[in-house]
Amino acid sequence: MTGIVFDIDDTLYVRQDMIVAAAEEVLGVKVSDPQEFISIYYAKSDINMDALEAGKIKTRDINGWRYEETFRILGLPYAPGDGVLTADKYLELQSHMELSQDLKEILDAFAEAPNIKLALFTSGKSSHQWNKVDMLGLLKWFDRDNIFVTGDIGISKPDVRLCRLIEDRLGLAPSDIWMIGDSYKHDITGAIDSGWHTIWINRRGLPSPDIRPDIEVAADEGLIAALAGLLPF
Repeated sequence: MTGIVFDIDDTLYVRQDMIVAAAEEVLGVKVSDPQEFISIYYAKSDINMDALEAGKIKTRDINGWRYEETFRILGLPYAPGDGVLTADKYLELQSHMELSQDLKEILDAFAEAPNIKLALFTSGKSSHQWNKVDMLGLLKWFDRDNIFVTGDIGISKPDVRLCRLIEDRLGLAPSDIWMIGDSYKHDITGAIDSGWHTIWINRRGLPSPDIRPDIEVAADEGLIAALAGLLPF
């Protein structure tokens, strides 16, 4: 029996393009270096993650702050309040997100395989992440009991205790579990420390770390090929 554990954001769907598109629409400018924009935005995302997961701050407010910090650092023209407006625009774009057809087909194959157990392991505020589960229709493939949201648990990635909780729920040994995620820091390091196998989706083209994942891919095409390799037939 093999466990396949997926992150959601920038793993099952790509949010990076939507993050930049929302900023361009609100500010009326073209972001010259989207990768730099995303790098700054994500760096700011890490600062208040614990408070966000604990419900001490609102997602809309913290996303607005992240945007305005990114605007400021990049010297983009903005007015007070544009960050929150951009966060709202992002949510509007996000409401239309969906899985790619290739990913749907590979999840169908996993769900039909008798020796595969699927799980989700995602960071963020409970209501926000469960809303994504609903919007993406993920309950078609993932049992509700096998969906782990850090905001529900009260422990943040990459704490190894989260991996142990998932192992217990799935009834699998660490060596029988694969973690698939886009964040090396949050998704991959904890899984490696727990003895899991890992697939890192390095969408931002970051330098390869000293401790390497089992598989590293750059985008969805490579991800689908790597996942197909995990199928038992």
